[in-house]
Amino acid sequence: MRFADIANLVFLAVLFTASNVLGTSYPTELVELTDSNFEHDTQAASGQTTGIWAVLFTDSTLKRHERAVQVLQELANDEDKELIYAQVDVARNFKLAKRFGEVIFPPCILLFRNRQMYLFEQSFERADIGQQIRDFVTSGFALADPLDVPESRDRQLNLEAFEAGTKMDYKTIAIGVLMIVGGLLFQTWAVVNKDKFRPEPGTPAAASAAAAAKKKPGEEQQKQQQQEPAVGSAAKKAGKQQPQQAPAAADGPASTSGGKGGTVKGGKKGKASQ
Repeated sequence: MRFADIANLVFLAVLFTASNVLGTSYPTELVELTDSNFEHDTQAASGQTTGIWAVLFTDSTLKRHERAVQVLQELANDEDKELIYAQVDVARNFKLAKRFGEVIFPPCILLFRNRQMYLFEQSFERADIGQQIRDFVTSGFALADPLDVPESRDRQLNLEAFEAGTKMDYKTIAIGVLMIVGGLLFQTWAVVNKDKFRPEPGTPAAASAAAAAKKKPGEEQQKQQQQEPAVGSAAKKAGKQQPQQAPAAADGPASTSGGKGGTVKGGKKGKASQ
């Protein structure tokens, strides 16, 4: 094989590869979008670099929406289209229903292109609804009012705030280390030099310290002596209260017996008089 033939084959292979790479193919079925993959696939709020999307919003709990799904599926089967047809079930994807709830009224179509979105809300019961949708997504959308795409409400990590919160402040760390080392050094110095702070024997300071030490036991004894009379007086009061209550209890039977004795004597006197 000549060198020219090899070069031609290589050139043809490069052209074939380039045509496959540059050629854009669109899915021939209705793409199912959910809360988890909607923004990733469509990039509706982040540039729409994945292509033009015509998204049908339906409610699977309503049978009348089945007609809209059939129409979009037929349009998705067209291989000559230049956009992607997709579907969102608002009954199962609550985040998307809440995100676009102020715009949509299922069944309806949102066309995402030119970093905007356009609403198509014609009746899907019309006989020519397929052609109406085809015209809208190709050129008719220009007659509709462009709408801003609502931002995704999913929580995302703020990298700048995260880095600022985790960034080490070396000045603060150095000050903290110096404070800890200084505290340890001061504690060591105080333990080593504790004898230096004691007063020398024979000095007035040592005498006053000894007198203060002697006064402390005497003060404790005085406190104990003051507490003992108070406890004794309380015990005496409790002893006096108990004998006073005993006669009161004994007076009842005595008075009763006295009453009985009086009645007996009176009875004897009565018999003697008779």
